[in-house]
Amino acid sequence: MTRGYSTTNLIYLNGMIRRYSLCTVFLALAAIGNLSARDHVLTIGGGYSPSGNQVSLERNVIFFEKLRAEKLGGDIRHDLYFADGNSPLPDLQFEPEGWEVPRANLYMAGLFGSERGITNQYRNNELKNTRDLSSPDAVERWFEEEGSKLESGDRLILYVTSHGGRSGNKDNKFNTKIWMWNRRTLEASRLAGWIAKLPEGVRVMTVMVQCYAGGFSHLIFDENNEKKDSVDRRLCGFFATVCDREAAGCTPDVNEANYDEFSSHFWAALRGKTRMEEQAGHCDYDGDGRISFEEAHAYAILASRNIDIPVKTSGAFLRVHSRLRSEKEEDKELLGLETPYSVILERAGKVDRAVLEGLSRRLNLKGENRGTKARDGVSALAKKIRKVEEEKKAHKKKFDSARGVISRDLRNRWPALENRHSPGAVRLLSKEKRQSQFVSAVEEHPSFEEWSKLRAERSELGDRDLQLSKEYASWRRFLRVFENVAYAANLPVICEEAVTGTYFRIITAEQEGFFDNKE
Repeated sequence: MTRGYSTTNLIYLNGMIRRYSLCTVFLALAAIGNLSARDHVLTIGGGYSPSGNQVSLERNVIFFEKLRAEKLGGDIRHDLYFADGNSPLPDLQFEPEGWEVPRANLYMAGLFGSERGITNQYRNNELKNTRDLSSPDAVERWFEEEGSKLESGDRLILYVTSHGGRSGNKDNKFNTKIWMWNRRTLEASRLAGWIAKLPEGVRVMTVMVQCYAGGFSHLIFDENNEKKDSVDRRLCGFFATVCDREAAGCTPDVNEANYDEFSSHFWAALRGKTRMEEQAGHCDYDGDGRISFEEAHAYAILASRNIDIPVKTSGAFLRVHSRLRSEKEEDKELLGLETPYSVILERAGKVDRAVLEGLSRRLNLKGENRGTKARDGVSALAKKIRKVEEEKKAHKKKFDSARGVISRDLRNRWPALENRHSPGAVRLLSKEKRQSQFVSAVEEHPSFEEWSKLRAERSELGDRDLQLSKEYASWRRFLRVFENVAYAANLPVICEEAVTGTYFRIITAEQEGFFDNKE
């Protein structure tokens, strides 16, 4: 046997897992025993203002609606709260393909303001049957008016495709928030309170793709607080990223072929087709002929190449109640990062095994010490990212200096540029002759070549930062799944049966899919 893993301990752990696996069968049978149980779909989407309401958020809803109609049927209600609701005003930001900003406007923005968002345009969203605007009050009314009508055995499917914010609670970093229209916010703890008031026996499954979405993984605890008891409800969730990290996805790009965000892959796995109507890759990792939520989550981890570090509720639960091997005497026989990879692979379920093997190939990880290699890889990439951030700060000083020289000389020639919104400044952009004069003055300036070079370098630094963040995310994904397997194996040794039973109730919910109410 491998040092630190006695035969007695491994037999005990295997026995506990087999025993609770049998429990999951009974839980699953109980869940589908009520043939009248129905799914109810609630979507919260859109940004906090037109400038924060990217077209990708609209397209996410449309893609999800295709899945809902195909997998759940047209009689399943979909209540949608999106941006400004049914207002006819333009609330959606998009970037038209093939359109270029006039050089005069580009230079004016770059030298006297900001180029950020200069290519964006706006229109009203094209979603149909929106129930109301996205606001905490509107969603609370839904829970009072519609949520209260749900019956035991029903399942609430909650999809959030919005922006998110960090927790404002220094004592609970998981109390992150959803940004809603007019810059209102919905904290995880408030949503937890509404879910707690749902009728007994109502199941909840949620998918969230906003920044810091992982904070909502603690909905499995009362008031979204890990210091409190676990909720007495069948609840699971899948989240784009951890509670302290921004997520990929929100973009004004209208070309959906470019979209690489969590729910694009998650819904594609369950639907069997991508946004572009192409067949999704293999994701039936357990070979049972059906795609579960757990498998869709795994597919998103393997298929995406973005900055996300996806989270599921079972992993969040394990990190509160279990622990890894340490030098403490009572922990020496637990599994940890030093555990041989073959042992972790043996202890992993089929889905986690597929993720570990897939990420090993992506990261070119080999050998038995993959846990410590992943830990070291994460640390090394974090250092590289910090170095690039330092380079960006130093580069900004040079960039601002060159920019300042050009803008100063332009203001001397056209004093109206002291306020770029003044009539004189506006005429430089609205009159063709003046536009030409302005562009020539910029491009003939002695510092223009240096400024252009620095602009290109700034873009390259941004690209390098993004690429490193993607690589960092891949290593973190492997490390998180590796740890989850170890945490799960250690749980029955550390905790009482009641805690282990709650864990298996969570993973049973994660192993459901959109096939349950049709059988």
